[in-house]
Amino acid sequence: MIELQIDEVIYNAGILGLCRVFQHANLDFDRKGQTISFDEANLENFTEHYFELLTERYGYESTYYKMLASKAFIEKCMVGVDDEKQLEQFNKLIDNMKRWLTSNSYKNVYPFLKDIPYQFEAEAKAWKKVNKKKKETVDDVCEQVTELATQLLKCIGFLEYSKAKRYIVPRVLSYQIIQGFWSNVSLLNSTASKKDLYEEYENYFIKSAEAYLETKKDEKKYVKNKLTCACCDNKMKTTAEAFDLTWVQKVGVDAARKSSHYWDHQRDIFICPICNIVYSCVPLGFTLAKGKGLFINNNRSIDELISVNSISLRDGKDELHHDELESTAYFKILDVIVQQAENHKNLEIDNIQIVKYDCNMESRPYTFNVLSREKAQQMQDGKQDFQFLVGKFAKENGDYIQIYQEAIKRLYNGQSFADLLYRLLRLVVDGEFKGIASINKILNISNNQFKGGAHYMTQEELKKVRSYGFHLKEAYRGQESKLNGITYRLLNALKVKNSNKFMETLIQAYSYKKLAIPAAFVQVLNDVEKFQTIGYAFLIGLHGYENAKDNKEEQANG
Repeated sequence: MIELQIDEVIYNAGILGLCRVFQHANLDFDRKGQTISFDEANLENFTEHYFELLTERYGYESTYYKMLASKAFIEKCMVGVDDEKQLEQFNKLIDNMKRWLTSNSYKNVYPFLKDIPYQFEAEAKAWKKVNKKKKETVDDVCEQVTELATQLLKCIGFLEYSKAKRYIVPRVLSYQIIQGFWSNVSLLNSTASKKDLYEEYENYFIKSAEAYLETKKDEKKYVKNKLTCACCDNKMKTTAEAFDLTWVQKVGVDAARKSSHYWDHQRDIFICPICNIVYSCVPLGFTLAKGKGLFINNNRSIDELISVNSISLRDGKDELHHDELESTAYFKILDVIVQQAENHKNLEIDNIQIVKYDCNMESRPYTFNVLSREKAQQMQDGKQDFQFLVGKFAKENGDYIQIYQEAIKRLYNGQSFADLLYRLLRLVVDGEFKGIASINKILNISNNQFKGGAHYMTQEELKKVRSYGFHLKEAYRGQESKLNGITYRLLNALKVKNSNKFMETLIQAYSYKKLAIPAAFVQVLNDVEKFQTIGYAFLIGLHGYENAKDNKEEQANG
């Protein structure tokens, strides 16, 4: 039996990926606490199972599946296009399929598809977009569309061959998914792009492990081995049997190029061939969507590691937005915590590590956050507010603000939400953002940080302050420019935490309309934190956020 234990975070992602391969292939493995054990026989056909799971989990993101998904549209075009917009969409599809089928990732697998009676590259190169002249209508080019649609459908028919899927999808995903986690060895070696990726993985990872396991059977010789794996208890005789971690992105050290990382410049960190396989499974341990992903390092046990990471990649037929993936992960943790609390079980949730991955951040693809008991409670209190923010954006100076990401980042880092509230409200005043309901959700999340303390305000108190703002807005109906001037002055006072300036502006605004200033504002003079909460709640109301609107928008946005 082979035994492995939970270790550092990236290795644990590999352990999870390994478990997922076994589960996918219906292979037995034992889980006891932080240890996983399995028979050597599980390595038979492991390569096939590895790429099958890779295809199953992430194939829908590949260009191969995009082409197959276009089949219904092409069949519709066979009988003609309805308008110029549909013709434009048809031409775009031709461009995309032509580009994909003639790309290197596709061309490099065509030698393995000789049994398929179709020349993908040659056929794709011959396709030309439908050229409609100025005086022509879409009906005039109907014959061209039908002819090209027939060719595209023929191509898709051959793409649907099982062998085409078996080679094309893993090769495309090796660059799209795997390469972000590990590279430069096996199928991703610079010399292996035109080789059989199955053979390359098998030779580098599986056969090396099988050969090593064979040497372990001679116990007398094995106990004399002096090199110890950095991740498990396996021992190796020489460096020829061992591997390093230089191929794991942003984790390993290249001893040949920078030996100064080691004592006396002598490399002393090795991993065994079994752990080498584990690290190859890291891409399968993360849950990814559009180049971004998550891994929850709940290292209390293998069972909990598997359970808490069982996040669905898709919602019905639609793939999840990355924000949705992330929020689903967090709230899955919270649901487990709440459930265990209800069952009166003692659950320590401190130091559950949330690892976020972004393939676009080449220099630092991983970021690490810790979900403590306090932060988990804050997330639980603001669960509906966070869910409301998923997928919400604002545009500021040409750049997009990902509102959910900005909010969750501040929660993790223990930062104030005041700067985010200011930026978004400023955009509202400038007419560049209409998501006043999102701003109210952020204020709720910010206020929840003070729950149980003197700075906290109840929902009823916030509702009342918002109503003051809304009623003042009504009083200034028809004088919107004057109201915007008031808002700018109030915002600037909040930005610099000047409660006196805020009150001075407020008194002038109420006096101009001969209205009595609400007594609740007295609080802003002696409590800075509450001043910020009251001030932003008032401005949210001042810009049209009605209390009844909250429920309507909540229902509409889930």
